[in-house]
Amino acid sequence: MSLEEMLPDGITEVIVTTISSEGIPNAAPMGIVRRGDRMVIRMYPGTRTLKNVKETGYLVANFTLDPLIYVTSAFEDLNCGFFVFEQGMLPPRLKDAFGWVYFKCKTEGVVELEPVDVKVVERRVPRFSRGFAAVIDAAILGTRMHLFKEDEARKKFHEYDVIVNKCGGSKELEAMKKLKEILGFDGHPQ
Repeated sequence: MSLEEMLPDGITEVIVTTISSEGIPNAAPMGIVRRGDRMVIRMYPGTRTLKNVKETGYLVANFTLDPLIYVTSAFEDLNCGFFVFEQGMLPPRLKDAFGWVYFKCKTEGVVELEPVDVKVVERRVPRFSRGFAAVIDAAILGTRMHLFKEDEARKKFHEYDVIVNKCGGSKELEAMKKLKEILGFDGHPQ
C-alpha cells in the first residue's frame, strides 16, 4: 500500500502520536490535509502535541478504526499500554494501529509533514461506517464546544447520537457513551 493510498487528497483523520523531550508519549486525533504532494496538520497553539512536535521535530500518524481511541485521546491521556516504541523512530506508534506513517515536521504556521517511513501492519477491506463517522464528528464537536452556542452544540451532538444509535456497532455505541460522559451530555437537545 502506497503513501498516496493511505493519505489521499483531502483530510484523513488519524491518531497522531508524539513524545516530549522528557520521554512522555502523547496521542491526539487530528486531520492530515493533503493537496498533491503537500501534507500539513493545523495544530492549535498551546497544545501538548504541538509542543512535542516543536521539541522533537517528529510525529507518527496512526491508522485505526477504534472509535474509543479517538474519543479517549481527544480528552484524556492514553496509558503507556497503548504505545509501542519502534527502533529508529522517535515518537511511539499505537500498539493496535493497522498502519502508520512516521513524519519529520516543520512548524511554521501549519505543521508541514515530510514522510520518513510507512508501515502497513494489517490490510483491511475498505468500508464506510456512518456510525464511526458520527462518533468522530461528535468528538471533533466536543473539542470545539466553545465555538458554538450551547443549544446549537447540543442539537448537533444529538444528531450524531441518533446516527450512532441507528448505524453504529458495539464499539461505536461504547465510544459515544464515553463521549457523553466526558461532555456531560445525555445526548438530547435542550
